[in-house]
Amino acid sequence: MTQTALTKLANFRDVGGLPTTDGRQIRGGRLFRSDSLQELHDTDIAHLVDRLGIRYVIDLRTADEAVQQGRGPLGRHPVNYLNVPLVDVDAPAGPPGQVVLTQYLLHLEHDPNLPLAVEMVAHTSRLPTVVHCAAGKDRTGVVLALIELLLGVPREHVVADYMVTATNMEPILARLRQWQRYADNMARLPEEIYRCEDHVIQGLLAELDSRYDGAAGWARSRGVDPEGVRLLQERLLVP
Repeated sequence: MTQTALTKLANFRDVGGLPTTDGRQIRGGRLFRSDSLQELHDTDIAHLVDRLGIRYVIDLRTADEAVQQGRGPLGRHPVNYLNVPLVDVDAPAGPPGQVVLTQYLLHLEHDPNLPLAVEMVAHTSRLPTVVHCAAGKDRTGVVLALIELLLGVPREHVVADYMVTATNMEPILARLRQWQRYADNMARLPEEIYRCEDHVIQGLLAELDSRYDGAAGWARSRGVDPEGVRLLQERLLVP
C-alpha cells in the first residue's frame, strides 16, 4: 500500500503489497485507488501513463457528475475509460453519526452497479488500473474494501487501507472546494460525510459478516460472476 506524491491528486495510492491470509499479497503496480482525475498536470500524466503504465480508468462518479466534471486531460492519452456510476450521497439517510455507514449499506444492498464495478476491476486488472470517484473515500472505499476482502486481505489491513484517506482529508477537501458542484454539496450536506472515520469501515465489515457471511457471500448474493472473483485472484495475487 504505497502512496505516490502527485501534484494534483490528494488520495492516490497503489494497493499492492497488502497481505492475504494464505501468505500471498496483492501485486504491486496493478491496482490503484484515487480521488478525481479531472485536473492533472503534465507531470502527473507522465507519471501515471509512462511510469506506472495506467491503461484503465474505472470512474465511479454518477453519469451526470462524470459528464459535468469531465475526464480531464488524461482523456487525451491512450487510457481506456469506463464509467461505472455508483449512487452518490444526495439525500442523506440515517441518524447523525451513521449517515456515511448507512450510505455504504445502501450500496451493498441496492446499488445495481456495485457488483458490476467489482467485475470490471477483475477484467481490467490484467493491466494497471485505477479506480476513482470524487474524493476516493466512499464509493472507491466500498469497492476496494470488497475487492481486498475477496482477495483474502485480513480485516485489519482493509481497515488500515481505508483509513489512509483520513490523513489525506485536508487536501482532498481543498481540491473539492475548487469545483462548484462539490463546494455546493459541502455547504448543504452533513459535515460527517466529509470525514473518514474508523467506525464506518468497521461497521461496513461487521454488516458484511452479519448479513452475507462475508464478502464472498455478498458476491454470490448479488450475482457477481464467479469467474470475476477467480480472475481477481489470478491477476492480483502473488506469492
